[in-house]
Amino acid sequence: MKRIMFIWIVVCVACLDVFAQKSPTILFNGDTLLLSKEFTRKQCGTVKKSMGLPEVSGIACSRVTPGYIWMESDDYRVVVATKQDGEQSYLRISFSGLPGRYDWEDMCGGVFEGKNYLFVGAFGDNEETTGNYYIVYFEEPEIPSEPGGTLKIKADTIHFEYPDKNHNAEAIMYDNISQTLYVITKVYYDVCSVYSLPMRLDYEGIQTLTKVCDLGLKSDLGADGKQGFHLVTGADISPDGSRVLIKNHNNNIPKLSVTLIWEREGDEDIAETLKRQPLEIDAYKPEWQGEAICWLDSTIFYTTSDDDGEPPIYKYTSKYATPVENISVAASQTASVVFYNGQLCIRSKEQLYTLWGQKIKD
Repeated sequence: MKRIMFIWIVVCVACLDVFAQKSPTILFNGDTLLLSKEFTRKQCGTVKKSMGLPEVSGIACSRVTPGYIWMESDDYRVVVATKQDGEQSYLRISFSGLPGRYDWEDMCGGVFEGKNYLFVGAFGDNEETTGNYYIVYFEEPEIPSEPGGTLKIKADTIHFEYPDKNHNAEAIMYDNISQTLYVITKVYYDVCSVYSLPMRLDYEGIQTLTKVCDLGLKSDLGADGKQGFHLVTGADISPDGSRVLIKNHNNNIPKLSVTLIWEREGDEDIAETLKRQPLEIDAYKPEWQGEAICWLDSTIFYTTSDDDGEPPIYKYTSKYATPVENISVAASQTASVVFYNGQLCIRSKEQLYTLWGQKIKD
């Protein structure tokens, strides 16, 4: 009997090691979140000042040229491609024809009508007074193999408004399954909300987003309104649509700087996914001004911050990730994201690759 009891205790301790609870931690939908120990963190690079990209607010993994990360700068309206080490700029994109001045707060990538696009959320509005919000988008270009490339393009924009009132937002994500864009508000002392807009190339005039859900409950925030998940600064949906990451950042209360992960059930609506309880990622540690986050695939993601120094780039790897050799598609090969054997893959002119650059044998 004692032996059985001992084994039971060992099993319980092992389970707690996989899903443990921080004390204290945030509430979500009225319950204390469990902690996922699936990921490990490792610094893979640093955003060097020589890149000329201060205040990195958003990042996205390249789907056209695997092995590179796109970064956008808050008030500078440029997008830069770098390798995971962040040492050099391999392609710098500037834009013409953009309306007005507005804050670029986040970016993401996605596939629409068989083409790879990058989306930039130009919707920062700290005072919630401008009412002038855009999503800047453009087809993702190939990244040259030598550093120092430049490109000037005329990007397209989607001018939008919210259905209720003005909002400040710092997170955008795109669902490849439903081909829908999502904007998440950042709200002081209140609950953040998620709004959606189906992707189209022919929008004219001002589009009205649809509110699809709130993230948690007002009661989660505590008596002072500061204790919960209410300062969303970045988000991303994995390319295969199976997982959602949302980053909450609070410089004043570091324990509330967390990253949560949701598991999608099949191809359900993202709003239904976000209504369920997420897990808090144990490996995530607070970053000063930590805003940017993106998936490589459903087992690896990256983060960095908009610190105007030289912020680190972190790589988070799941214990379920398959170790592979990183093989980049040559810049001379045209590539696109396609479905193959039930998963998203990169197809170049001559070869099929996984999203992390591994060649797939036909």
